[in-house]
Amino acid sequence: MSLAGTDAAAASGFAPSFGDIPTMGVHWINRTRMQDAAQTDAPDHLLFARIGGRDSLVGVAYAFRGPVDANMPKLFESPLATWHDHPGLGGGSGNTLHMLHVWFVPSPYGPFAGNNFLLPFLTAGRALPNPCWLQSASDVSRFELVATLVDMLHRRADSTAVTNDRSGRRGRLGAVGARRGVATMLDELATRVAPQLAAMDTASRAGDRAAWERHADNLVTSLRPGERRLVEGVRDRLKGIQSSTAGQRRRGRQ
Repeated sequence: MSLAGTDAAAASGFAPSFGDIPTMGVHWINRTRMQDAAQTDAPDHLLFARIGGRDSLVGVAYAFRGPVDANMPKLFESPLATWHDHPGLGGGSGNTLHMLHVWFVPSPYGPFAGNNFLLPFLTAGRALPNPCWLQSASDVSRFELVATLVDMLHRRADSTAVTNDRSGRRGRLGAVGARRGVATMLDELATRVAPQLAAMDTASRAGDRAAWERHADNLVTSLRPGERRLVEGVRDRLKGIQSSTAGQRRRGRQ
């Protein structure tokens, strides 16, 4: 059975958990499969995101609970296929939740990355910047900040549409309203940065790295101190979700 749709996923024992997480989408989990040994052809997580008006399967994940220094299953013949872990989801007794993502959509840090910072562009219907443009730490920092802002503005616009049109309540997964002060800030910010975002879309479609970086820099520098702190805080929390108790040495011991 194809699991490319949420109805099929539900019929096969998967159910959504955690809500719609920026850079990851919604995790649909088959808890029965999680009790079995990890198998390449039987992922226990499906990752769905709302793209182009439909819930799209954007990736899968494998997970199991165990000690931090557990031997990681080698599911793929790639040095990029490294597991991360979530200590807070380990279920106690010193265990952690080990997880490996596999992306079916473009991912700037490879197909096995924990976070996919291109996903906000996809869900917002924006043109994708070329991951090859990320050549330095400053490139990565700017890109992640822009991606986080794109997601925040899209969620705010989507939650407003849901509020104004009750028939849209089943629209984007996880769409929620913001606190009034933050909502007002995001609404004003959306209007102010709209020209830069449109210009970045044009640059992405044209493959014009210099133009994309110029408009991205203009966008970032236009953020007021409170706006920048808000966006950076969200970005840091997203990256913190993927922080791991396990060192690279253990990850490499396949």
